[in-house]
Amino acid sequence: MDIPSKHVYEALHEEGIEEIHHANSVITACQFLRAKSLMSRGTVERLGITQTPQKSDDIDKRYGIWFDVFADSVDIHDRASRANAYGPVMFVFDAKIIEKTYTGRIWVTKLNPTKWSGKADNDRWFQGKDDLEENLVKGQFDQMLVLRHCGGELPFKSYLKKIILDDPKLKTHDGVNIYSMAVGALRLAMQDSGLDIPIERRVCKPRCTCAQHWRADDERLFQMFDPKL
Repeated sequence: MDIPSKHVYEALHEEGIEEIHHANSVITACQFLRAKSLMSRGTVERLGITQTPQKSDDIDKRYGIWFDVFADSVDIHDRASRANAYGPVMFVFDAKIIEKTYTGRIWVTKLNPTKWSGKADNDRWFQGKDDLEENLVKGQFDQMLVLRHCGGELPFKSYLKKIILDDPKLKTHDGVNIYSMAVGALRLAMQDSGLDIPIERRVCKPRCTCAQHWRADDERLFQMFDPKL
């Protein structure tokens, strides 16, 4: 169920949610920076540019959300003390982007689409303003903002505040520091589009397991950090 963007912003503000987030791989994040926009998976595919595959791709196509733009109301890595499954690059936006960029009407999930099988529509989506105001919970991972009528793109304008980048504290087989490699790729993409967005090295909580996550799987590590896949 679509909800006017003004009402979505008001509900976020009421919950104390002042920022929204989008996590992705380095190579996909670079595409966004060059375009100065978040783009849907379907839009990137249609443009014929490179993006990192995601386990949810088939699900997104099945449920007709392949051309929609997703954002989170919470920094999942920080809250869960684990690596974000969607990637090590976290875009942090002022939540006012929802109110000010003419996104029209927005859909908000009650459950991550990976959990939609066998669920009714009112279990998948918030059904309106009242439902959102009563049941939106700050920090709830399943509750995602979905822009379904924005042409597959959400221009950043001036609302991209910063990028938080994971540091796996590892090197490539050639001895290149992976964090530095990723920063360089993001900076080059910004240079191509005339952006100058601060990049912060993520500071993890003591119990965070992201370091173990990145050390455990070289293939996944390079899929997420390599800017030249």
